[in-house]
Amino acid sequence: MADEVQLNSAVKGLACGLPRPLLCTRKCWSAVEQCRTCVLCAMMHAAGLLWKCWLVTGLCMGTQWLLDDTQGAADSELIPRALWAEQLSLSLLPAYSLAPDPTPDPSQCIPLLHEFANNSAILSNCLVSMARPVRLCQHCYKEYAQLQATMRKIGSPVQNGTVSCSTILLRSDRVQVIVELSDFFDDMWSYSKCENCLEKNNTGILNSTSKFMDSFDSLIQCFNNTMREPPILSPQGNYSRVCHSCNESYRQLNDLYNELEHKDALCIDLEDAMNSTRKLWSKTFNCTLPCTDTVPVIAVSAFILFLPVVFYLSSFLHSEQKKRKLILRKYSVQLAWKWQ
Repeated sequence: MADEVQLNSAVKGLACGLPRPLLCTRKCWSAVEQCRTCVLCAMMHAAGLLWKCWLVTGLCMGTQWLLDDTQGAADSELIPRALWAEQLSLSLLPAYSLAPDPTPDPSQCIPLLHEFANNSAILSNCLVSMARPVRLCQHCYKEYAQLQATMRKIGSPVQNGTVSCSTILLRSDRVQVIVELSDFFDDMWSYSKCENCLEKNNTGILNSTSKFMDSFDSLIQCFNNTMREPPILSPQGNYSRVCHSCNESYRQLNDLYNELEHKDALCIDLEDAMNSTRKLWSKTFNCTLPCTDTVPVIAVSAFILFLPVVFYLSSFLHSEQKKRKLILRKYSVQLAWKWQ
């Protein structure tokens, strides 16, 4: 009876259909293995089970041949489709397109490479030369504009075409020397805030920048002219002649700097000029301005310090007076009860 149940379950596995051919095949071959046991069982128990085993074996073998033919035909159709899908996906990526990559003539891009090399060398020389004192925004903006123009040429189409030299010069290797150098100069220019002191597209110097530098030059000239004379040291240890003669120029320069700082119109040139001026004024010449508001400051400080004393004194007096009133009321009530 158990053998009949196993054989019937194997026969039911053949009815799984084409949507699940592999699962059906596994069940069929499992039934074939069970049929080997069925033969021995039929010889021992019943001869009627033998013909069922042979029937299941024949059906399983025929189904396997049919699945092999169907799977082979499906594979033959899937291979061209897989290749077509792979080609389509690769063609959508610019860097891995199967179509030939249009590249310009290298002879047209070599002059741009030499132009970038010359402009970058000129700009590097200018930046290093104007590093101390810092004047790179005022003296190197033309060289930086030329380098930017060269980069625009590299990214533009060559000779009225649709292909630029950026493919050869910018993206042809892993190091990307031109890109790294261009980014370095851009970062240096941006970190120096040179756009705050220059006109749009680095075409010239702003009037506010020129005005500040004129005031700075006037103050430095005042320092130089005054120092040619014998210095007069005051009791405070400063150069009294310099502090007296250049005081007005220093105040004007300091006020102009504060105004530009409020407008966010400062670059590294103006910041360095003002820092060096303040060091000369305070440390070298020791022209520290005395505080003229000493008396008001002392008066305000004394008033603030005296406020807690007034507060605690008034609080103490008020609490004592209230306590006395409460005691008097209690004593008067006791006298009233006594006389009653």
